[in-house]
Amino acid sequence: MEWPPLKLYLRETGRQLFSVSDLVYLQAVANYSWLNWADGRRMLMPRTLKYYSPQLPAELFIRLHRNCVVNRQFVERLERTETGGLVHLTTGEVLPVSRRRWSLVRRQLTNQRSYLN
Repeated sequence: MEWPPLKLYLRETGRQLFSVSDLVYLQAVANYSWLNWADGRRMLMPRTLKYYSPQLPAELFIRLHRNCVVNRQFVERLERTETGGLVHLTTGEVLPVSRRRWSLVRRQLTNQRSYLN
């Protein structure tokens, strides 16, 4: 099933549609969100994660932390360290997983396929 695209308003070009399957992760900073795309583009949008979460398919996106949501299609592997969990993405980026969400994130990702070291 194809999920409806994200409708984003960009100051330079106006309203545009973006495919959620190309969205790698979203990261919150105060009342703004960084949207990070597969092609390397980053957009700072004046909305919170709470605004974007209902627009994202729950079967594709996992909340890693109170300020981070990731597309599971871009997760390469999970790693447990002394300081907490980490998610390694196919883009080369590494995102932290909160201690409280580690078990849930691990379970959600291992149900799809084996990501663990």
